[in-house]
Amino acid sequence: MQHDFDGMSLAPFSGNRNVLLIALEMPPARSAGVQRPYRFAEYLLEMGWNPIVLTANSDIYQRFDHELQIPPALAGRIYRAKAYDASRLFSIAGRSPDWLALPDRYWPWYFNATKLGQQLIQQFNIGCIWSTYPVLTAHLIGRKLSKTNNLPWIADFRDPIQCHYNPAYQHFNAVNRYLERKIVQSASKVCTTSNEAADLYRSIYPEQAHDKFCVIENGFVPLPAAKATVPDKFTLLYSGALYGNGRDINGIFRVLQQLKQQQLINQQNFVLRFRGSAKPERYAKELAAHDIADVVEFAPAIAFEQAVAEMQQCSANMLIQDEIFKYQIPGKLYDYIQSQKPLLAICPDGSATANVCRELPNCWRVWQDAELASAIVALLAGHFTTPLDMQTANTYSRRARTGQLAELMQNLLLE
Repeated sequence: MQHDFDGMSLAPFSGNRNVLLIALEMPPARSAGVQRPYRFAEYLLEMGWNPIVLTANSDIYQRFDHELQIPPALAGRIYRAKAYDASRLFSIAGRSPDWLALPDRYWPWYFNATKLGQQLIQQFNIGCIWSTYPVLTAHLIGRKLSKTNNLPWIADFRDPIQCHYNPAYQHFNAVNRYLERKIVQSASKVCTTSNEAADLYRSIYPEQAHDKFCVIENGFVPLPAAKATVPDKFTLLYSGALYGNGRDINGIFRVLQQLKQQQLINQQNFVLRFRGSAKPERYAKELAAHDIADVVEFAPAIAFEQAVAEMQQCSANMLIQDEIFKYQIPGKLYDYIQSQKPLLAICPDGSATANVCRELPNCWRVWQDAELASAIVALLAGHFTTPLDMQTANTYSRRARTGQLAELMQNLLLE
């Protein structure tokens, strides 16, 4: 895997290590967006930097993970500006017009956050700013504080803005595209999580320097290996959200029906478990129609560390990344890498996810139903090669990614 920064051998640096990280979602929020900013803050602190986190009041979050304990040294560096959900704040009879959620429904956060951010910059002599999307308001806060204080600023796009790839978000795309252009023009660096996303932005903004766009992938959080267990039947695990547009499981249902009819799988030897994906009744009709309710289960969401442990205890992990997400790599792919379990990746060839999967042993990358059926049969047969050695696997960790961010910030501060 080629990266813009190796992040593994930083030269000694005695300059300003005070950095402001702007992210709406931080613990105790339970969200896919939490791990990137939280772990950057955690590991930057370990590496001798002084991360100051500007986030939102926790009552804005919809789901909570109270199992994740913030180390006291980091907890004292987290500052919360009052945020509001505009779609609730301005709703009438529980409804509000779509335009009130532009650029996102948390835009009222901007006013309190820029005020608090200015205080933090002065109090801690901040040298560099980092902000993260998919809450675009975080970038608008970063842009304002960067321009006011003439500070280098990294605009981090965990995903490309949805209006670039999702037809469902085209209606108000002019507003988000306008704001994004202002962000890209003002930022010192625009950081993405895949080479494919960086190339997308280079094509959208050809007037910008090629090296303005850089890549720091997501990664896994190094956690102790779970106690070794052998499931009583082959357990294929999918952990995380499902979407009708982007993570469709109808093809999986068709294939399981076929394999069950061929007597290759049954309730005694196989289960596909969806963890935290949906309530069981959501897919009850589809499971009954395919006659596979006895080999598929929907389990409730669990805390992050428990979810990672489950990935290490199943027979194989599965991810789904449809064509609409071809520029993106799901964060759980890296948790799957840490598990060292076989991986079934349903994604189109040439996508960002497929390109990572090509480097992984015991990974079946499939797209068509026939490919998926063959892959499940191969997984059941259990003929696996040696998994990644730990040294190689650790290059996919969030600690290694934080080293890349530290190098990027150090170079900006030295300019």
